[in-house]
Amino acid sequence: MMTIPEKNTWWTYHGQGLDSFGVNGLPVEVDMPQPGPHEVLARVDAFTLCASDVKMIVMGNDYPLFKGRDFNQFPAVTGHELSLTVVKPGSEMKQDWPPGKRFGVQPDVYLNGERFCIGVNVNGGMAEYILLGKEVFFSDQGSCAFPVADDISYAAVAQTEPLACVEAAFVQHSRTQMKPDGQTLIYVSPEIKQRFVLDMEMRTPHITVVDPGRRFADSISGLLLEQAEKILRDIPDTLFDDIIVLGNPVSEIMTQLSEKMAVNAVFCWLTSGDPQRDIDMDVAKVHYNKVNLIGSSSGRLSTAFNKDKYRYDYKPGGTLIISGGGGTMGRIHLLRALKSKQSPQKIIITNNSRGRLDAMEADFREIVAAAKKDVFYISLIETPDHNAKIHALIGDVGASDIIICAPGVEPLNAVVDFLCDDGTIVLFSGTRYGQFGKVPFGLVAGAQASITASSGSSVADQLRVLEKIESGEIDPDFNVAAIGGLMSTKAGLEGVKAGTYTGKVVIYPQLKHLPLMPLHELKKWDAELGEFIERSAWSLQAEQLLSDKYHEKYSDKNSELGLTP
Repeated sequence: MMTIPEKNTWWTYHGQGLDSFGVNGLPVEVDMPQPGPHEVLARVDAFTLCASDVKMIVMGNDYPLFKGRDFNQFPAVTGHELSLTVVKPGSEMKQDWPPGKRFGVQPDVYLNGERFCIGVNVNGGMAEYILLGKEVFFSDQGSCAFPVADDISYAAVAQTEPLACVEAAFVQHSRTQMKPDGQTLIYVSPEIKQRFVLDMEMRTPHITVVDPGRRFADSISGLLLEQAEKILRDIPDTLFDDIIVLGNPVSEIMTQLSEKMAVNAVFCWLTSGDPQRDIDMDVAKVHYNKVNLIGSSSGRLSTAFNKDKYRYDYKPGGTLIISGGGGTMGRIHLLRALKSKQSPQKIIITNNSRGRLDAMEADFREIVAAAKKDVFYISLIETPDHNAKIHALIGDVGASDIIICAPGVEPLNAVVDFLCDDGTIVLFSGTRYGQFGKVPFGLVAGAQASITASSGSSVADQLRVLEKIESGEIDPDFNVAAIGGLMSTKAGLEGVKAGTYTGKVVIYPQLKHLPLMPLHELKKWDAELGEFIERSAWSLQAEQLLSDKYHEKYSDKNSELGLTP
């Protein structure tokens, strides 16, 4: 029988950057919540710190899901990468979620179409305990909580969410068909010199044609003119679910059209001849809004929508560039590429800091050698001719795959010119809305390139990660760079912001006062634990050794709960 304390401790965020994280720099104590019939009270065994946590804390109301929030009245409890154990289920949850059951959770859930994001608009897990509601267990997608085996470390379970985000980046989650009853825009370029075949059923009466050159009737087959709801000369100020461009408008028009993409939009470009390669687009809209950029030079709409035209994983034996890859997510991407059954032969990681790359190179040396791949680490700051060096490595063939792994548009603009005509580019890292980067949409439409972007993941992605953990294809414990207790959360976030750690910071809330310690310095603090880590890396056994030795010292005196039930 588990003893549940009367109080819960959690970190609150008050909307003005890291200085407003906590109250006077400390977490606060609140009454322990009690679960309702369809709720579950869970112990937070571990949470990992995410660059997104830092991003939302730094951005405050500029973060999309914090927009308009009154933090004085409604402070946030962040934390979404969680490893949990049931301590008290609600009356209707006892059969499926009994006390002692370990589980992970997908933090981005929808109930009746309303978004509930753990760690943003729902209390997150930077706490000793968390109360999970009906939206988690009975979401529109089913249960967003999933049981995990007892032989997986707490650190690994917490990392299923960021690892799933990486897996999701290689899956096209957006629509692959036109939206029934959606808003469709067809833009007809004035300079088109061919006929286009719109040979797919338009299952909506809401079709707007923008035809500044009055070429629509002469240039289209497969769509009757009278199907159009409106025929305009200028682009209207509204959002569209499907945008179809015919011909090659000037780049400014393409950028303007990209601003009209609704969430989950499909933007299809049917070109005439050679289109402009790069289009300036708001990268955040592509990354966060789950849009699908497709196209074809064949003049047929069905060809552009043919999913076999696109590739969303590495080209076997090709060349991969991970731009801005010196941080934790870059390490995860590198490990995935090295372990993949269709891995690239040559991998180039770029980063501003040389130090992070040196640490990465040392950590991966044995894995790279075992994989028999060629991996190169290039510091953009310390290599003035870095473009020439990258070109020398990839040659005129170009990179078959590019992953943008750091926020902002600079990591994209720095490498997009290296993408080959049939390459794949993954816009993995988000940025602020309103920042326009060079998106190689012309290669999608005029050649065989693919563009994918993702924000977050799904339960299916996390379950796929668990399968890969069990098969040995993924080792999340390899990513652990530092550990600490709940009280060291803010220091950990400051370290993540400063780029201090090359891997994940894992917080163990039940060892509340455990100091923040990098793993490579663990031996100085505890020789036995440090030597254990040197022999076998971080693991469930290491967590158990840590708990056995330090639970009594670093947990609250009035708590009978350690890291294990």
